[in-house]
Amino acid sequence: MLRVIGGGAIEIPGVQIEVVHWSEATEVQSIRDCDIGIMPLLNTPWEKGKCGYKLIQYMACGLPTVASNVGVNAEIVQDGLTGDLASSPDDWVSSLASLLADGELRRTMGEAGRLLVEKKYCVQQTGPRLANLLSSCAEPI
Repeated sequence: MLRVIGGGAIEIPGVQIEVVHWSEATEVQSIRDCDIGIMPLLNTPWEKGKCGYKLIQYMACGLPTVASNVGVNAEIVQDGLTGDLASSPDDWVSSLASLLADGELRRTMGEAGRLLVEKKYCVQQTGPRLANLLSSCAEPI
């Protein structure tokens, strides 16, 4: 089943879809209840400018990811380690089929993603970098 969090009603022929209302209070649990986090994007200038916050949320919750090999996704997903980057419909099918069939692969990729978030993207890492950046901007030239 495909879970869509915070989206409207959608239909994909042959796919059972569950639409879950988004709320800040339930967001983390709604993500944790999933098996795989996906981030499909078209390869257009608009999508290339998107941030990868959704991928970071998935990984923070211990989910393996499958994402389009577009924009910042290629910088966030460590292909084959924290998830898979998909460049074609066949890549999507292959990656999702592998992950759905192998719980151990989902677990190890999810753990690797969680470690990546802790190492690179959590507030304990990004906060000091932001503070240093702001401080350097305030220094006289």
